[in-house]
Amino acid sequence: MKTLTYNILLTTVLSLLLMVNVHASNMTYDFSEEAYVDDIPFSTETIYNDLMLENDSAEFDFADEAYINDIPFDTECITVDCLYEKAIAMIYSFEEEDYIDDIPFDTECVTIDCLYKEAMAQNYDFDDESYVDDIPFNTSRVRHNKNSNHYAYCK
Repeated sequence: MKTLTYNILLTTVLSLLLMVNVHASNMTYDFSEEAYVDDIPFSTETIYNDLMLENDSAEFDFADEAYINDIPFDTECITVDCLYEKAIAMIYSFEEEDYIDDIPFDTECVTIDCLYKEAMAQNYDFDDESYVDDIPFNTSRVRHNKNSNHYAYCK
């Protein structure tokens, strides 16, 4: 009989809690923004800073700690430069490999030929250049004089 009473009481309490929870979760609360109230007639930041200066609490004195060697490697030497220096300092020994002539053609010639074909396949569109008179003499007169001298001396 006691067990039945406890079960009914427990079921009733749990049901009430569930209903209150469901009711509370369905409610919407509207908290409107409150107006700013300047109710402190002094600057708390200024007072705090003055107190810190008066008490000299801005100065910290830390005692030197004893050295503890708890890291098993040199933390200064974990950069890429240090690792590079270590790698260069090591002596590597590799077995000498036999030369194998496994490419039956000249790769340099193939590369040059390929680059030439690629260059020739491209369309180059150059803008017309303006005329520049960069020769300070009349070339047709020089040619005419050369031909005249040639005929004069050869006869």
